Amino acid sequence: MAGRRVEPHSTGNLPDSAFDSEVIPSSLASIVPILRVANEIEARCPRVAYLCRLYAWDKTHKLDPTSSGRGIRQFKRALLQRLERDAEPTLAVRKKKSDAREMQSFYKEYYEQDVKALDATVDKSDRAALVKAYQTAAVLFEVLKAVAQTECAEIDPQINEIGQTDAAEVDPQRNETGQTDAAEVDPQRNETGTIVAFKGDEKTNEML
Repeated sequence: MAGRRVEPHSTGNLPDSAFDSEVIPSSLASIVPILRVANEIEARCPRVAYLCRLYAWDKTHKLDPTSSGRGIRQFKRALLQRLERDAEPTLAVRKKKSDAREMQSFYKEYYEQDVKALDATVDKSDRAALVKAYQTAAVLFEVLKAVAQTECAEIDPQINEIGQTDAAEVDPQRNETGQTDAAEVDPQRNETGTIVAFKGDEKTNEML
C-alpha cells in the first residue's frame, strides 16, 4: 500500500466466493491470513475489513503485476469488485477522521479486548484461541503499517513497539508438529510476566 493506492473499478459480476480462502490461487498463499482476518473482524469494524482486503489486493498485484499466474486475473477482478462495493459504505461508518486512525484505534482495541483478555483467562490446555488472536493482531499491525505509510501518518510509539514485537514473534515459533506454540507467542510481557497494557486512551489514538 506504500505510495499510490490502487482504486477499485467496475469489474462485472463475480461472486464473493471467488476470493474465499479455500479458492485462492496457490501462488497467493501469503494473503490467505489477511483475508481470513478481514472476514473475522468485518462485523466489528467494516472499514478495517475493507482496508485488509485492499492491502491483500495490493499485495497480490505486487506478487503478480501482470496477472499471469493461474487464476490470478479472476481472483483480482473478484476482489476489486468487492472493494468497489464496500468502499463508500465502509467509509460512511468509519469512526475516525482517517483510515490510519481507524486502523490504529481498532488494533489497540483488538489487542486489549482479545489478546490480553484471552491471555488472562484461557486454560493452558486450550491455547489455540490465544494463538489465533496473536496471529490476527500481527496481520492487523501489518495492515496498519501499510495504511500509515500510504497516508504519511505516524504510529503511536507504544503501539508500534508492541506491534513490532508481536509480528516478530508469532511466525517463527513452531513446535515439533509444525504448529505455532502458544507458549512461545506471548511476547508482550514485562519482567513480572504480566502482559503489557497500553497507556492512555483516546489521546493515544489521536496521535496519528
